[in-house]
Amino acid sequence: ILLIVFVALATLLAMQNNQQSSGTDADGTCSYCVFTDVQVDDIQAIRLRSPETGQSFTISRDADGVWTAPESSGTLNMTAAELIARTIAVLPFHRTVPLGASDDKTAYGFTPEGILSVDIVMSNGIHAVAVGYRTPTADAYYALVDDHPDMYLLERSAIDFLIAALKTPPVA
Repeated sequence: ILLIVFVALATLLAMQNNQQSSGTDADGTCSYCVFTDVQVDDIQAIRLRSPETGQSFTISRDADGVWTAPESSGTLNMTAAELIARTIAVLPFHRTVPLGASDDKTAYGFTPEGILSVDIVMSNGIHAVAVGYRTPTADAYYALVDDHPDMYLLERSAIDFLIAALKTPPVA
């Protein structure tokens, strides 16, 4: 009987963790997204930048709402541009870590900037994300978002995708 109860609790816990990691609640709201009010259509421009190398990649919408790569001479892959925007819109996180004003952020990869800087221009404002090192478990990255006092633990897959888009821009 105890084994059956244990299996039932383990299954319930696994289902709950799966729902939390998906980032979207049953009603469609994103409770584990950094920006709860951002929709893809609200994003006007995105700049990915490596503070370490100085490399940057920018996409922006033209007057017709079509994604362009204004700093690139090639043709932007529209599917990749849309995936970058969707990744930014849902930017999932595991949890936040409270930080004090005097906490040393260099241990998290901020010397003073992180390894990736993401600037988002919206139709109604701007957002900025500074991404630091991976966590010791390597399943998330440390991040500072806008002027929030807490540090976010962003899902690794989303940040790895953005880093790959910066290193190899989707421009042919």
